[in-house]
Amino acid sequence: MKTSNAIDWLLLRRILMTGAFLLFAFLFPGEAEAGWGVEITPYAGYQIGGNFEDNTTGMNLDVNEGGAFGLILDLSDTHQTQYELFYGLQRTQVTGGGTFGEKSLFDLDIHYLHIGGTYMFPEDKVRPFIAGGLGATHFVPHGDGMDQKTYFSLSLGGGAKIPISGHVGLRLEVRGFLTILPDSSDIFCVSSNGAACNVKVHGDVLGQLLLLAGVTFSL
Repeated sequence: MKTSNAIDWLLLRRILMTGAFLLFAFLFPGEAEAGWGVEITPYAGYQIGGNFEDNTTGMNLDVNEGGAFGLILDLSDTHQTQYELFYGLQRTQVTGGGTFGEKSLFDLDIHYLHIGGTYMFPEDKVRPFIAGGLGATHFVPHGDGMDQKTYFSLSLGGGAKIPISGHVGLRLEVRGFLTILPDSSDIFCVSSNGAACNVKVHGDVLGQLLLLAGVTFSL
């Protein structure tokens, strides 16, 4: 991984999240003061699934399941709908076939940044909801000569918001992600026995499922 690229992506992510927050507050100032207002939800979760198939070698590369964390920003539109900015990060490993079973090939960070919304069903206390978004998936592999890649993705999920106090609540959600990989795309460059090989896919889709729990702060 190139350190400068990692720093650039981190800076870009912070700028996008701050910019979106300010844009929402500027475009919809009345909404931020009424109803549910602004909601900020840091979350932790467990992310499942994801694999690539190398069209050149036929080898399956699996994304290990594991912990994930992130931040969700919601801004009221009506009493039942919200605009939403979703950011998630999974730090994981990619494994592939080996002579004695699967072996770890390299570490991988998967970033999701989506803009979308939520619809909350009209319940008094526990509020079921559905949520979705469109945006980007950013892959950051860790290894010499391995390039970062960004692709279009979408997400859809549902869950429940459970109030604890006037300004604090619990958010439970299951969300699925689909990342669209273009035809004949070079995804990663993997070092093998001193020789570099490209992992190529052909019109593939990467799917993952996230189970999350977060604490919501209403402003």
